[in-house]
Amino acid sequence: MKLKYFSIFFSILGILILYIISKLSQIPLIELSEMPDYEGRQVILEGVVSEYRFSRQGNQFINIKKGNDTAIIFNEGETEIEQGDTIQAIGEVQKYGSDWELIVSNNNNIKILKKWHNGSVSLWQLAENPLKYLNLNVNVTGYIESISNTYFYIVDLEKNYCLVVFYKLTKNISILPGQKVNVLGKLSFDKEKFRYQLELYEEQHDIIYIKQE
Repeated sequence: MKLKYFSIFFSILGILILYIISKLSQIPLIELSEMPDYEGRQVILEGVVSEYRFSRQGNQFINIKKGNDTAIIFNEGETEIEQGDTIQAIGEVQKYGSDWELIVSNNNNIKILKKWHNGSVSLWQLAENPLKYLNLNVNVTGYIESISNTYFYIVDLEKNYCLVVFYKLTKNISILPGQKVNVLGKLSFDKEKFRYQLELYEEQHDIIYIKQE
């Protein structure tokens, strides 16, 4: 009888040990602000791509942000991403100068969680928190209002919110007032006119017409 209880005890103990080991071996998902606490350790970061560039050696620097926090991902390879994409990266936290960086040695350790153009935001959402989307690619839903040669306005259904959209003449844009559209562009801030605006200057920027019932 005692042998039976001993067997049960050691079985439970073994399961607990395996559980603790598995927990300790898991790579933690941390906030960007927590990077200093994990220097030299493997972690997972998530954020929105605000900028990326390449070094002469072919390495990729990816700036991400989440809320008010920012971080730099040093990718020893190259990952196809765009501004506004939400990504997840696994790497080692290191300090370079005054900046904290995540060193990623394998391209497979960077995953795109959400493409910037797959989800749209309404004008009221944009007005509520414009800094969240500032200098990022964003997909905005609205209705075409007034149209000019190089810009037009989009409004919400009740016309409580309005946003000016600038585009290049080289873009083949055919729009009519009242059309419901998704506008894929980059949100910027005009300091002279003190207003936010959407710019359609890059190849991936576009207008998608929404069929109305």
